[in-house]
Amino acid sequence: MDFKRYFKSGCCRINAKGIEVEKDPVIFITGASTGIGLCLARMILQEGAYRLVLTARESSLGRFEKEGLFPSEKLLILPLDVSSHDQRIECIQKVEAQWGGVDVLVNNAGISYRAVVEHMSDEEQMQQLATNYLGPFALIRLVLPKMRQHREGKIINISSVGGMMAMPTMSAYSASKFALEGASEALWYEMRPWNIKVSIIEPGFIRSKSFEHVYYSRQSRDSEMQRGPYSEYYDSMAPFVAKMMNAAFSNAQDVARKIFKTIKKKNPPLRIPATLDAHFFFFLRRCLPRSWYHRILYWGLPGARNWAKK
Repeated sequence: MDFKRYFKSGCCRINAKGIEVEKDPVIFITGASTGIGLCLARMILQEGAYRLVLTARESSLGRFEKEGLFPSEKLLILPLDVSSHDQRIECIQKVEAQWGGVDVLVNNAGISYRAVVEHMSDEEQMQQLATNYLGPFALIRLVLPKMRQHREGKIINISSVGGMMAMPTMSAYSASKFALEGASEALWYEMRPWNIKVSIIEPGFIRSKSFEHVYYSRQSRDSEMQRGPYSEYYDSMAPFVAKMMNAAFSNAQDVARKIFKTIKKKNPPLRIPATLDAHFFFFLRRCLPRSWYHRILYWGLPGARNWAKK
């Protein structure tokens, strides 16, 4: 597929002589030093028809060098904590100064807390929301003026099955992804007249060790270690998630491939389930009566019938 043909107006820039010149599209990826983001970066670089901005927290930048990725005339590597107001502005200003703007924004960075509702503090809730929802939409607000000026662009937000359904001990994560999806849907309507495409990628369980890097709130960590009233919840859910991820059919490469197809597609849909289980839950949530749906999922939770029995 001829990607440049679909970005013809969006990739024209004004040179020093005031003449429009066509440039390779600029793709900006957050959370690009590992997992899905890193796989996507490799696919894009291999194709060679794009200029690429890879970002990660400053503490993770060394991973790019270990993976053989170095700055070049078509690759920028920038430090970015998406929850940082100053770093967001600095990154976008650098890209606009060097390459004229962002044509495709891929909001991939994210974190996940494992904690029941009662165990999340206000500060921890805000960290979850700032990384998964507030930060990505702040970036969107920064890139939209240039996209509207060019009447072309793509916004791709990486959500998850947790953005269409919630699980116990993951309330804050689901809240952040529900918010991301709701705002993305509103943005889809708002940007349609400007020919700016908005898509939500929804992976389910993927075969990786990312479950080992979830955040615990202070209270959830204490409860797990000191056998508090929710200990059985953590005892059940943590191994369950690990088992599902270790047994998953899809991996980060598969999801990255789905994102890359979305980047190259002329008119991608708003919501794109990215794994087999995501398709299953997408279907289940829309076809079952809501009372049946929640009852079935509750009885499918490991050990749930023994929770709060002590």
